[in-house]
Amino acid sequence: MTVRRIVPMRRGAGFVLLPVVLLLSLVAAMAYLGHREVGMGSAAADGATDQDKARYAAEAGLHRAISKMHSTGCAGTYPIFLFAPVQDTAFDGGKYYAYASTLSGSPTTVYSTGTYGDASITLTRANVPMHDAATYTVTLQPDAASGIDTYLKNSGSTNFGTATDLKMSAGTEVPLIRFNTSSIPTGAHVTSATLALYATAAGAGGTATVHRVLRDSTEAATWTTSDGSTAWSQAGGDFHSTAVATATLAGSNAWTNWAITPLADRWVKGSLPNQGVVLQTSAAGSSWLFASSDSATVSQRPKLTVTFQPPCGWTPPDTVLTLAPLADSDIDFDLPNSNFGLQPDLYLSRGFEAHPLLQFDTTAVAAGKTITKATLRLYFSKLGTGTKTNVALVLNVHAVTKAWKELEATWKKRVLLTNWTAQGGDYRSTATTTQTLPANSLPGVWLEFDVTTLAQEWVDGVTANNGLTLVLPTASTEELIFNSREALLNMPQLVLSYH
Repeated sequence: MTVRRIVPMRRGAGFVLLPVVLLLSLVAAMAYLGHREVGMGSAAADGATDQDKARYAAEAGLHRAISKMHSTGCAGTYPIFLFAPVQDTAFDGGKYYAYASTLSGSPTTVYSTGTYGDASITLTRANVPMHDAATYTVTLQPDAASGIDTYLKNSGSTNFGTATDLKMSAGTEVPLIRFNTSSIPTGAHVTSATLALYATAAGAGGTATVHRVLRDSTEAATWTTSDGSTAWSQAGGDFHSTAVATATLAGSNAWTNWAITPLADRWVKGSLPNQGVVLQTSAAGSSWLFASSDSATVSQRPKLTVTFQPPCGWTPPDTVLTLAPLADSDIDFDLPNSNFGLQPDLYLSRGFEAHPLLQFDTTAVAAGKTITKATLRLYFSKLGTGTKTNVALVLNVHAVTKAWKELEATWKKRVLLTNWTAQGGDYRSTATTTQTLPANSLPGVWLEFDVTTLAQEWVDGVTANNGLTLVLPTASTEELIFNSREALLNMPQLVLSYH
């Protein structure tokens, strides 16, 4: 008989499988949960992607709607709900639907709904300023009274606010300039801005940079102070280290231009305070002189030319232009063959008849401009006899109808070889304007005549600009004497306001 050996189970062997089973179960659970979490994360990610793409589409709709509105100008017609909204159904699988709250005008509110998949987002931009489609250009070129410019010099505490030149040299002389941009409407969109300085003396060449000033200052500024008493944070002025613009210096008796459009736009929109600019050059040993706002030569003073789209509803201010005579003289009945084109006086009388002739060049006013006011200004300097007028005098201004020459016109002739049609000058029978000078009037005053209608005719080309003449329509022994353009002071003027 075979006896099977019985091997007894080792103590505890039955408990070895339990941890293994538990471990396997835990791994399986984690795998399941991990797989489920990945699936949920993927679904969430898909939802986030849809939301993001819907937002991108809505933002694109806002930009396109606003761009389209700007292109139509203030007169409209803006895209509005249900009537010509801005739409795009092929925006990377998404789409947008954008429109304005008003058909025209400014400001307005713009809405844009973007969709992608199941996601939909509506964005709103309120109080959006609209701009005129047309641009306007202003040239700021202040004089000594209104200009704010000087230069900072690193030796001593001298101020140069009244200097006729702005000096610039590497590390030692820094021009400081600020223009008053308040004539540009707040909220306008600047499309171009150019700073221009005229060099009266040039250095060795090179470039110059424009930097934004970081602190308010005055013309009393020095190397160490912003206004003569308040210290700069750093000697030589507080300004941004990054240049706004760089230009190659053009040389002597020439303009150098710097494009500062982004900075001017931020000044106008109010996102940066207008604290002016400084100029620097790195060319060692190179010294430059630029005409300042105190320069005696008006045309060479610093300029800032700004082109902008104004906000809707803005009314442009009139441009004011003061013209000196292109030519003036008087023609006298008692000296019918004599020319007085070089004399400092213009005579107006009726006893021994004399008529002033004046001509002004109005071609600086472009055709199509509207003359809102045109004023002829004559300085009544003296009387032929006496100290005041004896009677009231009516002074008529007439449009001259034939061309004449300053150094050739006489009572008989308008040019050397051609007579007037009627001696004493060819002019309209109807006065352009009339003014009454009261009895007992004293000389030493300006007389002003409204010639707006005639100036508009000249600008429009309706009437040839042959100038003006003054006539006393009634008999009188008075002899009025006005300053001519050859006088040392108080020369005749034609002041034009237009837009």
